[in-house]
Amino acid sequence: MRAFATLLDQLSMTASRNAKLTLMRDHLVDAPDPDRGWALAALTGALSFKAAKPAMIRQAVEGRVDPELFRLSYDYVGDLAETVALIWPAKHGANREPELSEVIDALTHARRGEVQGLLEGWLDALDADGRWALLKLLTGGLRVGVSARLAWQAAADFGGVAVADIQEVWHAQEPPYADLFAWLEGKAERPSVDAHGRFRPVMLAQPLDEETDLPKLDPAAYAAEWKWDGIRVQAVSEGGVKRLYSRTGEDISGAFPDVLEALTYEGVIDGELLVMRDGQVASFGDLQQRLNRKTVDAKLVAANPAGVRAYDLLAADGEDLRGLPF
Repeated sequence: MRAFATLLDQLSMTASRNAKLTLMRDHLVDAPDPDRGWALAALTGALSFKAAKPAMIRQAVEGRVDPELFRLSYDYVGDLAETVALIWPAKHGANREPELSEVIDALTHARRGEVQGLLEGWLDALDADGRWALLKLLTGGLRVGVSARLAWQAAADFGGVAVADIQEVWHAQEPPYADLFAWLEGKAERPSVDAHGRFRPVMLAQPLDEETDLPKLDPAAYAAEWKWDGIRVQAVSEGGVKRLYSRTGEDISGAFPDVLEALTYEGVIDGELLVMRDGQVASFGDLQQRLNRKTVDAKLVAANPAGVRAYDLLAADGEDLRGLPF
């Protein structure tokens, strides 16, 4: 747990993208299995613990600290994990610091009534940095300036492969990614890319230089598309698995159940995610009401109905079409 806590602390204090990549790559080199796999899962948002709730953290700290003192401290600091990490009065005689894999295994299998006791024991055993990392892990809000794609890039750098190769196999893997690391270390073949519902890496737009690039282009060889007020997505429906991915491969399905319900085909569509009302495209602000949410209620879906403007067909009826012309 200490190495993971140090990584999160360093990432939170580092602004440079390249420096963050170096920190994550070095952690993947130095950390043992399965801890490095769990760290990668946490950084990419692939972990969640149904039995652990933020309310349990409040109950635990209010059992040790005057509730009014905690309320004032939380109001001043503004972050629950940081407040509890700093204010927690540890009991003497606590057990050894837990390993990251130990914490995750316990949280995965614990019943809701057991979580608070586990949490208090771990908070007693850890220092302030460790407590902060533990609480960030439990709540799922790391907020250390690392996107899933940046973490995938670190894994790619670690293994000397392209980030697109990581993305191609990622959604067919499960934490702590033993098969993935075996491949990245040259100990096994690349994991299968044939899993249903996986993400296909996309070719992202690049700016053109008006003087050097445009004169070389033949307009007849290109197709133009209106700049719609949404985000690039990949809508996947294969073998009963339905998923909606952002352009960087992050699974945003939970926020768009109405779009998933509409995926009645067998294939993969590349397109633009939009809020549509009466056949008209709504503003990006309306779409933002649903982005960055794990789930949405029926009221929000009805107020901001979403759909996909299709650009290209990447796969159909089990056939990969990416090698064919647009």
